[in-house]
Amino acid sequence: MRRKLGLRLCEAALVAFFLISSLLLPLASADTKRLLQAIEEASSSCKAVSEKIFEFKELGGQEFKSSALLKEELTKLGFNVKGDLSVPADLVQGGIAKTAFKAEMMGKGPGPTITIMLEYDALKNGHACGHNLIAGSGLLAAAGLAKLMKELPGRLLVIGTPDEERGSLGGGKIALLEGGHFEGTDAVLITHGADRWSVDQRLLAMKRATFTFKGKAAHAAAAPHKGISALDAVILTFNATDMLREHVRQDVRIHGIVKKGGDAVNIVPELAEAEFAVRALDTATMEQAYARVVNCAKAAELATGATLEFKEPRTALKAPVVVPEFVDIVAAQMQSIGIPKEQILDFSEFASSDLGNVGYSFPTVNVWFKVAPMGTALHSDAFREAAGSEEGWKGAVMAAKVVALSAYDLLTHPEKVEKIKARFKELKEKEGK
Repeated sequence: MRRKLGLRLCEAALVAFFLISSLLLPLASADTKRLLQAIEEASSSCKAVSEKIFEFKELGGQEFKSSALLKEELTKLGFNVKGDLSVPADLVQGGIAKTAFKAEMMGKGPGPTITIMLEYDALKNGHACGHNLIAGSGLLAAAGLAKLMKELPGRLLVIGTPDEERGSLGGGKIALLEGGHFEGTDAVLITHGADRWSVDQRLLAMKRATFTFKGKAAHAAAAPHKGISALDAVILTFNATDMLREHVRQDVRIHGIVKKGGDAVNIVPELAEAEFAVRALDTATMEQAYARVVNCAKAAELATGATLEFKEPRTALKAPVVVPEFVDIVAAQMQSIGIPKEQILDFSEFASSDLGNVGYSFPTVNVWFKVAPMGTALHSDAFREAAGSEEGWKGAVMAAKVVALSAYDLLTHPEKVEKIKARFKELKEKEGK
Protein backbone atom coordinates (compact mmCIF):
# COMPACT_ATOMS: atom_id res chain seq x y z
CA MET A 1 0.00 0.00 0.00
CA ARG A 2 2.76 2.41 0.97
CA ARG A 3 4.68 1.49 -2.19
CA LYS A 4 1.65 2.22 -4.40
CA LEU A 5 1.09 5.52 -2.58
CA GLY A 6 4.75 6.44 -3.11
CA LEU A 7 4.53 5.64 -6.81
CA ARG A 8 1.39 7.75 -7.15
CA LEU A 9 3.09 10.67 -5.40
CA CYS A 10 6.10 10.39 -7.74
CA GLU A 11 3.79 10.28 -10.76
CA ALA A 12 1.93 13.34 -9.49
CA ALA A 13 5.21 15.19 -8.95
CA LEU A 14 6.35 14.36 -12.49
CA VAL A 15 3.05 15.52 -13.94
CA ALA A 16 3.30 18.75 -11.98
CA PHE A 17 6.90 19.27 -13.14
CA PHE A 18 6.05 18.82 -16.81
CA LEU A 19 2.95 20.99 -16.46
CA ILE A 20 4.93 23.82 -14.88
CA SER A 21 7.69 23.42 -17.49
CA SER A 22 5.16 23.57 -20.32
CA LEU A 23 3.74 26.78 -18.85
CA LEU A 24 7.14 28.41 -18.28
CA LEU A 25 8.60 27.69 -21.71
CA PRO A 26 5.91 29.59 -23.64
CA LEU A 27 6.22 32.40 -21.08
CA ALA A 28 9.98 32.70 -21.67
CA SER A 29 9.39 32.58 -25.41
CA ALA A 30 6.71 35.25 -25.12
CA ASP A 31 9.06 37.48 -23.12
CA THR A 32 11.87 37.23 -25.65
CA LYS A 33 9.42 37.93 -28.46
CA ARG A 34 8.26 41.03 -26.59
CA LEU A 35 11.87 42.04 -26.07
CA LEU A 36 12.71 41.72 -29.75
CA GLN A 37 9.51 43.53 -30.72
CA ALA A 38 10.38 46.40 -28.36
CA ILE A 39 13.79 46.69 -30.01
CA GLU A 40 12.21 46.88 -33.45
CA GLU A 41 9.83 49.58 -32.25
CA ALA A 42 12.64 51.68 -30.75
CA SER A 43 14.99 51.21 -33.72
CA SER A 44 14.08 54.38 -35.63
CA SER A 45 14.47 56.70 -32.62
CA CYS A 46 17.79 55.12 -31.60
CA LYS A 47 19.00 55.31 -35.19
CA ALA A 48 18.32 59.06 -35.11
CA VAL A 49 20.45 59.32 -31.96
CA SER A 50 23.29 57.39 -33.60
CA GLU A 51 23.12 59.63 -36.68
CA LYS A 52 23.28 62.79 -34.57
CA ILE A 53 26.29 61.49 -32.63
CA PHE A 54 27.91 60.65 -35.98
CA GLU A 55 27.42 64.27 -37.07
CA PHE A 56 28.58 65.70 -33.73
CA LYS A 57 31.91 63.78 -34.04
CA GLU A 58 33.08 65.05 -30.65
CA LEU A 59 36.58 64.19 -29.45
CA GLY A 60 37.29 62.44 -26.16
CA GLY A 61 36.38 64.49 -23.10
CA GLN A 62 34.42 66.93 -25.28
CA GLU A 63 31.35 64.79 -25.98
CA PHE A 64 28.91 67.24 -24.37
CA LYS A 65 26.18 67.09 -27.04
CA SER A 66 26.43 63.32 -27.46
CA SER A 67 26.27 62.74 -23.70
CA ALA A 68 23.34 65.12 -23.24
CA LEU A 69 21.40 63.44 -26.05
CA LEU A 70 21.92 59.96 -24.60
CA LYS A 71 20.94 61.08 -21.11
CA GLU A 72 17.76 62.65 -22.49
CA GLU A 73 16.79 59.46 -24.32
CA LEU A 74 17.47 57.23 -21.32
CA THR A 75 15.36 59.53 -19.13
CA LYS A 76 12.49 59.16 -21.61
CA LEU A 77 12.83 55.39 -21.31
CA GLY A 78 12.30 55.62 -17.54
CA PHE A 79 15.88 55.32 -16.31
CA ASN A 80 17.12 57.27 -13.30
CA VAL A 81 19.97 59.19 -14.95
CA LYS A 82 22.90 60.91 -13.26
CA GLY A 83 25.65 62.92 -14.97
CA ASP A 84 28.74 64.84 -13.81
CA LEU A 85 30.19 61.75 -12.14
CA SER A 86 32.79 62.13 -9.40
CA VAL A 87 36.19 60.64 -10.30
CA PRO A 88 39.82 61.00 -9.11
CA ALA A 89 41.01 64.57 -9.72
CA ASP A 90 44.44 63.40 -10.89
CA LEU A 91 42.77 61.55 -13.77
CA VAL A 92 40.13 64.11 -14.76
CA GLN A 93 40.64 67.80 -14.16
CA GLY A 94 38.37 69.02 -11.39
CA GLY A 95 37.44 65.48 -10.36
CA ILE A 96 34.21 65.48 -12.39
CA ALA A 97 33.67 63.42 -15.54
CA LYS A 98 31.37 65.92 -17.23
CA THR A 99 30.59 63.80 -20.29
CA ALA A 100 30.09 60.52 -18.41
CA PHE A 101 26.77 59.35 -17.01
CA LYS A 102 25.07 56.49 -15.21
CA ALA A 103 21.47 55.38 -15.79
CA GLU A 104 19.72 52.88 -13.52
CA MET A 105 16.50 50.90 -13.73
CA MET A 106 15.38 48.52 -10.99
CA GLY A 107 13.51 45.28 -11.58
CA LYS A 108 10.75 43.77 -9.48
CA GLY A 109 13.07 42.39 -6.81
CA PRO A 110 16.58 41.19 -5.92
CA GLY A 111 18.70 39.76 -8.71
CA PRO A 112 21.82 40.32 -10.78
CA THR A 113 23.06 43.73 -11.91
CA ILE A 114 23.78 43.76 -15.63
CA THR A 115 25.68 46.76 -16.99
CA ILE A 116 25.60 47.95 -20.60
CA MET A 117 28.33 50.40 -21.61
CA LEU A 118 28.04 53.12 -24.26
CA GLU A 119 30.93 54.86 -26.04
CA TYR A 120 30.51 58.02 -28.12
CA ASP A 121 33.87 59.77 -28.62
CA ALA A 122 35.19 60.32 -32.13
CA LEU A 123 38.62 60.52 -33.77
CA LYS A 124 40.06 63.46 -35.69
CA ASN A 125 38.65 61.94 -38.88
CA GLY A 126 35.21 61.50 -37.34
CA HIS A 127 33.59 58.30 -36.11
CA ALA A 128 36.16 56.08 -37.80
CA CYS A 129 35.90 53.58 -34.94
CA GLY A 130 32.11 53.53 -35.05
CA HIS A 131 31.43 54.71 -31.51
CA ASN A 132 28.18 56.27 -32.72
CA LEU A 133 27.00 52.70 -33.35
CA ILE A 134 28.24 51.53 -29.95
CA ALA A 135 26.10 54.24 -28.36
CA GLY A 136 23.14 53.57 -30.64
CA SER A 137 23.12 49.78 -30.27
CA GLY A 138 23.61 49.93 -26.50
CA LEU A 139 20.80 52.47 -26.20
CA LEU A 140 18.57 50.25 -28.34
CA ALA A 141 19.28 47.19 -26.15
CA ALA A 142 18.45 49.27 -23.07
CA ALA A 143 15.21 50.47 -24.71
CA GLY A 144 14.11 46.88 -25.30
CA LEU A 145 14.97 45.74 -21.78
CA ALA A 146 13.24 48.78 -20.27
CA LYS A 147 9.89 47.40 -21.50
CA LEU A 148 10.37 44.24 -19.42
CA MET A 149 12.36 45.35 -16.38
CA LYS A 150 9.33 45.83 -14.11
CA GLU A 151 8.67 42.10 -14.54
CA LEU A 152 12.30 40.96 -14.19
CA PRO A 153 14.49 40.52 -11.12
CA GLY A 154 17.67 42.53 -10.67
CA ARG A 155 18.97 45.85 -11.90
CA LEU A 156 19.92 47.26 -15.30
CA LEU A 157 22.74 49.80 -15.38
CA VAL A 158 23.72 51.84 -18.45
CA ILE A 159 27.06 53.65 -18.16
CA GLY A 160 28.20 56.29 -20.62
CA THR A 161 31.98 56.00 -20.86
CA PRO A 162 33.79 58.91 -22.57
CA ASP A 163 37.28 59.23 -24.02
CA GLU A 164 37.97 55.60 -24.97
CA GLU A 165 40.42 56.55 -27.70
CA ARG A 166 42.78 58.04 -25.09
CA GLY A 167 42.07 55.33 -22.58
CA SER A 168 45.66 54.91 -21.38
CA LEU A 169 45.51 58.46 -19.97
CA GLY A 170 42.90 57.26 -17.50
CA GLY A 171 40.11 59.75 -18.13
CA GLY A 172 37.54 57.24 -19.39
CA LYS A 173 36.64 53.86 -17.93
CA ILE A 174 39.64 53.79 -15.57
CA ALA A 175 38.43 56.97 -13.84
CA LEU A 176 34.87 55.63 -13.65
CA LEU A 177 36.09 52.35 -12.17
CA GLU A 178 38.15 54.15 -9.54
CA GLY A 179 35.21 56.45 -8.86
CA GLY A 180 33.10 53.41 -7.94
CA HIS A 181 30.51 53.88 -10.67
CA PHE A 182 30.47 50.20 -11.63
CA GLU A 183 29.74 49.24 -8.02
CA GLY A 184 27.40 46.25 -7.70
CA THR A 185 27.91 45.11 -11.30
CA ASP A 186 27.80 41.36 -11.86
CA ALA A 187 28.34 41.25 -15.63
CA VAL A 188 29.04 43.80 -18.38
CA LEU A 189 28.02 43.93 -22.04
CA ILE A 190 29.12 46.29 -24.81
CA THR A 191 29.16 46.28 -28.62
CA HIS A 192 31.68 47.31 -31.26
CA GLY A 193 31.43 47.51 -35.03
CA ALA A 194 33.93 45.48 -37.07
CA ASP A 195 34.49 43.72 -40.36
CA ARG A 196 32.99 40.51 -38.91
CA TRP A 197 30.79 39.00 -36.24
CA SER A 198 32.93 37.86 -33.35
CA VAL A 199 32.97 36.97 -29.66
CA ASP A 200 36.78 37.10 -29.54
CA GLN A 201 37.47 38.99 -26.31
CA ARG A 202 41.25 39.22 -26.44
CA LEU A 203 42.83 42.62 -25.79
CA LEU A 204 46.44 43.40 -24.95
CA ALA A 205 47.31 44.80 -21.56
CA MET A 206 49.63 47.79 -22.02
CA LYS A 207 51.81 50.05 -19.91
CA ARG A 208 54.10 52.88 -21.03
CA ALA A 209 57.57 53.72 -19.71
CA THR A 210 59.49 56.94 -20.34
CA PHE A 211 63.19 56.70 -19.52
CA THR A 212 65.09 59.99 -19.17
CA PHE A 213 68.87 59.76 -18.89
CA LYS A 214 71.06 62.63 -17.73
CA GLY A 215 74.75 62.53 -18.57
CA LYS A 216 77.50 65.13 -18.88
CA ALA A 217 78.20 67.29 -21.91
CA ALA A 218 81.68 67.48 -23.42
CA HIS A 219 83.26 68.14 -26.80
CA ALA A 220 82.93 64.90 -28.71
CA ALA A 221 86.31 65.38 -30.49
CA ALA A 222 88.50 67.33 -28.07
CA ALA A 223 87.44 65.78 -24.75
CA PRO A 224 84.98 62.89 -25.10
CA HIS A 225 86.54 61.26 -22.03
CA LYS A 226 85.19 64.12 -19.93
CA GLY A 227 81.60 63.43 -20.97
CA ILE A 228 78.93 60.89 -20.09
CA SER A 229 76.64 60.07 -23.00
CA ALA A 230 72.95 59.94 -22.13
CA LEU A 231 72.36 58.72 -25.67
CA ASP A 232 74.58 55.68 -25.04
CA ALA A 233 72.29 54.81 -22.16
CA VAL A 234 69.23 55.02 -24.43
CA ILE A 235 70.93 52.84 -27.05
CA LEU A 236 71.95 50.29 -24.43
CA THR A 237 68.37 50.19 -23.19
CA PHE A 238 67.21 49.33 -26.70
CA ASN A 239 69.93 46.70 -27.11
CA ALA A 240 69.12 45.05 -23.80
CA THR A 241 65.41 45.09 -24.63
CA ASP A 242 66.11 43.45 -28.00
CA MET A 243 67.97 40.65 -26.22
CA LEU A 244 65.01 40.28 -23.87
CA ARG A 245 62.58 39.60 -26.72
CA GLU A 246 63.89 36.05 -27.16
CA HIS A 247 62.98 35.20 -23.59
CA VAL A 248 59.40 36.42 -23.24
CA ARG A 249 56.15 34.77 -24.25
CA GLN A 250 55.24 35.13 -27.92
CA ASP A 251 52.28 37.43 -27.31
CA VAL A 252 54.46 40.01 -25.51
CA ARG A 253 54.98 43.21 -27.51
CA ILE A 254 57.76 45.69 -26.66
CA HIS A 255 58.04 48.77 -28.85
CA GLY A 256 59.89 52.04 -28.28
CA ILE A 257 61.05 55.32 -29.77
CA VAL A 258 63.87 57.76 -29.08
CA LYS A 259 62.19 61.01 -28.08
CA LYS A 260 65.43 62.96 -27.64
CA GLY A 261 68.95 61.94 -28.59
CA GLY A 262 71.09 65.08 -28.36
CA ASP A 263 71.46 68.57 -29.81
CA ALA A 264 74.66 68.54 -31.89
CA VAL A 265 76.81 65.79 -33.32
CA ASN A 266 80.02 67.22 -31.84
CA ILE A 267 78.67 67.38 -28.28
CA VAL A 268 78.35 64.35 -26.01
CA PRO A 269 74.58 64.26 -25.32
CA GLU A 270 73.84 65.23 -21.74
CA LEU A 271 70.11 64.49 -22.04
CA ALA A 272 68.38 61.67 -23.90
CA GLU A 273 64.93 60.16 -23.61
CA ALA A 274 63.18 57.02 -24.81
CA GLU A 275 59.58 55.87 -24.52
CA PHE A 276 58.47 52.24 -24.54
CA ALA A 277 55.15 50.43 -24.44
CA VAL A 278 54.91 46.85 -23.18
CA ARG A 279 51.91 44.66 -24.02
CA ALA A 280 50.70 41.09 -23.47
CA LEU A 281 47.49 39.09 -23.64
CA ASP A 282 47.13 38.99 -19.88
CA THR A 283 47.87 41.64 -17.29
CA ALA A 284 50.19 39.61 -15.08
CA THR A 285 52.45 38.64 -18.00
CA MET A 286 52.56 42.27 -19.16
CA GLU A 287 53.59 43.43 -15.69
CA GLN A 288 56.34 40.80 -15.53
CA ALA A 289 57.72 41.86 -18.93
CA TYR A 290 57.40 45.53 -17.98
CA ALA A 291 59.55 45.02 -14.87
CA ARG A 292 62.26 43.42 -17.03
CA VAL A 293 62.23 46.34 -19.47
CA VAL A 294 62.69 48.72 -16.55
CA ASN A 295 65.67 46.61 -15.50
CA CYS A 296 67.13 47.06 -18.99
CA ALA A 297 67.09 50.83 -18.41
CA LYS A 298 68.63 50.41 -14.96
CA ALA A 299 71.40 48.28 -16.46
CA ALA A 300 72.10 51.01 -19.02
CA GLU A 301 72.35 53.52 -16.20
CA LEU A 302 74.91 51.34 -14.42
CA ALA A 303 76.93 50.65 -17.58
CA THR A 304 77.21 54.26 -18.77
CA GLY A 305 77.24 56.28 -15.56
CA ALA A 306 74.28 58.36 -16.76
CA THR A 307 71.53 59.01 -14.24
CA LEU A 308 68.16 57.43 -14.95
CA GLU A 309 64.98 59.31 -14.16
CA PHE A 310 61.90 57.10 -14.32
CA LYS A 311 58.47 57.23 -12.77
CA GLU A 312 55.95 54.46 -13.35
CA PRO A 313 52.78 55.88 -14.96
CA ARG A 314 49.66 56.42 -12.89
CA THR A 315 47.51 54.28 -15.18
CA ALA A 316 47.87 51.31 -17.49
CA LEU A 317 45.55 49.34 -19.74
CA LYS A 318 44.70 45.87 -18.51
CA ALA A 319 43.62 42.79 -20.42
CA PRO A 320 40.15 41.37 -19.78
CA VAL A 321 39.76 38.08 -17.96
CA VAL A 322 37.84 36.06 -20.55
CA VAL A 323 35.16 33.75 -19.15
CA PRO A 324 34.32 31.09 -21.78
CA GLU A 325 30.95 30.32 -20.20
CA PHE A 326 29.88 33.97 -20.57
CA VAL A 327 31.18 34.11 -24.13
CA ASP A 328 29.18 30.96 -24.96
CA ILE A 329 25.96 32.59 -23.75
CA VAL A 330 26.50 35.55 -26.09
CA ALA A 331 27.56 33.34 -29.01
CA ALA A 332 24.36 31.31 -28.57
CA GLN A 333 22.29 34.50 -28.78
CA MET A 334 24.15 35.52 -31.94
CA GLN A 335 23.10 32.26 -33.52
CA SER A 336 19.55 32.64 -32.21
CA ILE A 337 19.06 35.82 -34.26
CA GLY A 338 20.35 34.17 -37.41
CA ILE A 339 24.13 34.60 -37.45
CA PRO A 340 25.53 31.26 -38.69
CA LYS A 341 28.17 29.73 -36.44
CA GLU A 342 30.69 29.68 -39.30
CA GLN A 343 30.35 33.46 -39.67
CA ILE A 344 31.38 34.10 -36.04
CA LEU A 345 35.12 34.59 -36.47
CA ASP A 346 38.17 35.23 -34.30
CA PHE A 347 40.74 37.99 -34.81
CA SER A 348 44.43 37.49 -35.56
CA GLU A 349 45.50 41.02 -34.63
CA PHE A 350 45.00 42.67 -31.24
CA ALA A 351 45.04 46.17 -29.79
CA SER A 352 44.56 47.69 -26.32
CA SER A 353 41.63 49.55 -24.77
CA ASP A 354 40.36 50.76 -21.41
CA LEU A 355 37.58 48.23 -22.00
CA GLY A 356 40.19 45.75 -20.78
CA ASN A 357 40.24 47.47 -17.37
CA VAL A 358 36.52 46.85 -17.01
CA GLY A 359 36.99 43.25 -18.16
CA TYR A 360 39.73 42.83 -15.56
CA SER A 361 37.36 44.01 -12.83
CA PHE A 362 34.10 42.35 -13.91
CA PRO A 363 33.08 39.55 -16.30
CA THR A 364 32.67 41.37 -19.61
CA VAL A 365 31.74 40.48 -23.18
CA ASN A 366 32.13 42.74 -26.19
CA VAL A 367 29.75 41.92 -29.06
CA TRP A 368 31.64 42.53 -32.30
CA PHE A 369 29.18 43.10 -35.14
CA LYS A 370 29.75 43.35 -38.88
CA VAL A 371 29.33 46.79 -40.45
CA ALA A 372 32.03 46.76 -43.16
CA PRO A 373 33.63 44.38 -45.70
CA MET A 374 36.25 41.98 -44.42
CA GLY A 375 39.64 43.66 -44.13
CA THR A 376 38.28 47.18 -43.49
CA ALA A 377 40.54 48.68 -40.83
CA LEU A 378 39.26 50.43 -37.73
CA HIS A 379 40.11 54.16 -37.64
CA SER A 380 40.14 54.35 -41.44
CA ASP A 381 37.99 56.68 -43.54
CA ALA A 382 36.35 53.59 -45.07
CA PHE A 383 35.27 52.38 -41.64
CA ARG A 384 33.91 55.85 -40.82
CA GLU A 385 31.69 55.69 -43.90
CA ALA A 386 30.49 52.23 -42.89
CA ALA A 387 29.64 53.51 -39.40
CA GLY A 388 27.33 56.10 -40.95
CA SER A 389 25.70 53.75 -43.44
CA GLU A 390 22.38 51.89 -43.53
CA GLU A 391 24.26 48.58 -43.39
CA GLY A 392 26.09 49.81 -40.32
CA TRP A 393 22.81 50.50 -38.54
CA LYS A 394 21.38 47.11 -39.54
CA GLY A 395 24.37 45.49 -37.84
CA ALA A 396 23.87 47.69 -34.78
CA VAL A 397 20.23 46.56 -34.47
CA MET A 398 21.28 42.92 -34.56
CA ALA A 399 23.99 43.61 -31.97
CA ALA A 400 21.39 45.30 -29.75
CA LYS A 401 19.28 42.15 -29.92
CA VAL A 402 22.26 40.00 -28.92
CA VAL A 403 23.02 42.25 -25.94
CA ALA A 404 19.38 42.44 -24.82
CA LEU A 405 18.82 38.68 -25.12
CA SER A 406 22.06 37.95 -23.27
CA ALA A 407 21.12 40.40 -20.50
CA TYR A 408 17.65 38.86 -20.26
CA ASP A 409 19.18 35.38 -19.96
CA LEU A 410 21.43 36.53 -17.11
CA LEU A 411 18.72 38.48 -15.28
CA THR A 412 16.37 35.49 -15.34
CA HIS A 413 19.06 32.91 -14.50
CA PRO A 414 21.02 34.23 -11.51
CA GLU A 415 22.69 30.84 -11.10
CA LYS A 416 24.44 31.40 -14.44
CA VAL A 417 25.71 34.74 -13.17
CA GLU A 418 27.12 33.14 -10.03
CA LYS A 419 28.92 30.49 -12.09
CA ILE A 420 30.37 33.18 -14.35
CA LYS A 421 31.61 35.20 -11.37
CA ALA A 422 33.20 32.14 -9.75
CA ARG A 423 34.92 31.20 -13.00
CA PHE A 424 36.11 34.80 -13.45
CA LYS A 425 37.75 34.74 -10.03
CA GLU A 426 39.40 31.38 -10.73
CA LEU A 427 40.82 32.46 -14.11
CA LYS A 428 42.10 35.76 -12.74
CA GLU A 429 44.05 33.97 -10.04
CA LYS A 430 45.77 31.78 -12.67
CA GLU A 431 47.08 34.70 -14.77
CA GLY A 432 50.81 34.76 -15.44
CA LYS A 433 51.38 31.32 -13.94
